[in-house]
Amino acid sequence: MSEREINTVKSLTRNQIHNPRFRGLLLQYAAELAPHCVAEALKKLLEKS
Repeated sequence: MSEREINTVKSLTRNQIHNPRFRGLLLQYAAELAPHCVAEALKKLLEKS
């Protein structure tokens, strides 16, 4: 992920996390950079939406 993409993910609000536009970035962040507990929570959250 680029620095810009990382900054985008980190600055998302709660409502923006559910936006399909950011789904790919969030999944990539969860897979590559997020701590295990954060990655797991993100994946569960995205499965529900």
